[in-house]
Amino acid sequence: MVCRASSMPPLDYLRSSGGQMRDQAIHFFDLLRFLTGDEVRTVAAMGAALALPDIAEFGDVDTSILMMQMRGGALAQLDNTRRTGHGYDERITLLGAEGALESGSQSPAGPTLWRGNQRIEPGLWPDWFSRVQGSYYQHLDAFIRSLNGETVADLPGLLDGLQAQAIAEAAVQSLQHGQFVAVDDCR
Repeated sequence: MVCRASSMPPLDYLRSSGGQMRDQAIHFFDLLRFLTGDEVRTVAAMGAALALPDIAEFGDVDTSILMMQMRGGALAQLDNTRRTGHGYDERITLLGAEGALESGSQSPAGPTLWRGNQRIEPGLWPDWFSRVQGSYYQHLDAFIRSLNGETVADLPGLLDGLQAQAIAEAAVQSLQHGQFVAVDDCR
């Protein structure tokens, strides 16, 4: 999994965000659980404050690499960055015994074009909201319709949030101590 934001949030926000694991990576922990149907057993994280060194003063990082092992034995990795110079970049690749499934960074201009052996990129979305704006409003509409009783929502529950938070806490401990951390120890 790759999560690379296009711009750094304001320093005041970062001070109170809880750190990259609790604020940014947590969404990918939740997504990992959803995609695999499995729970994370252990986490190892490395990180640094490269784009904005000032955040190291309050224990945060803006660039991190995480390795996770699922209870069923599968391995996962997350490349997580709060700021890039090339646009908002999110990708997920699932590798299986018989193939792979990839959800790449979607471009406002369309898919990547190949001409012969030349790859022509249309570019990435400039920011998070530009990329999700259409689906954001669709999800908001579906949520409101479910509140009005018009549809039944299949939404994540409290346990899903708690599980993602436990993974985030294990990742924070791993960053602090430089070792694998069992998620069960963080519940």
